[in-house]
Amino acid sequence: MKAEHINPFIISTSEVFKTMVGAEPRKEEVYIRDEKEFVNEISGVIGLAGDANGFVIISMPESLALKIYKSFAGEEKTSIDADVTDAIGEILNMIAGGAKQIFSRLGVRFKISIPNVILGKDHKIAKQRTTKSLCVKFSLDGSSFVIEAALQEKKG
Repeated sequence: MKAEHINPFIISTSEVFKTMVGAEPRKEEVYIRDEKEFVNEISGVIGLAGDANGFVIISMPESLALKIYKSFAGEEKTSIDADVTDAIGEILNMIAGGAKQIFSRLGVRFKISIPNVILGKDHKIAKQRTTKSLCVKFSLDGSSFVIEAALQEKKG
C-alpha cells in the first residue's frame, strides 16, 4: 500500500464524524500493522475491489461504540446490540464511500462491499501475509479508535 493511499481514509473519517457524530476526531499516529489481533471489542470491515483491491477496517472499544451510537442515533444504549453494530457498519460504509469518491477523482475506481461487524475482545481478522496495511489512530471523547486500510492498485 502506498503511503498516500491512507489520506482519503483520513479525510473521509474526519468528515463522516463531523457530519454524523457531531465531533471531530483528532489524528494521533499513522503506523504499519503487522499483528492480526485487535485489542478492541468491535470492528467493522469492508472489502474494496476494482482498479485497486483491499479493505478498510474501523476498530474501537465498546464504550466508544456506545457513545458514537448515541450521537449518531440520538438514543442511549448500555450494551452493544444489533442497532449499535448497524450504526458502526454504516459509519464505516460512509467512510469507505467518502474515500471512494476521493480515489475516483484521482482515477482509481473500486466498489465497496457490504460492511461486516465483528464483536469480541481481542478478536482476529485474518489477512494475507503479504498484505501491508496502514493504521491511523484517532482520539475522540477521551477514547481512541483505529482506521486500518490496505489498498493495492492493479498493475495495468
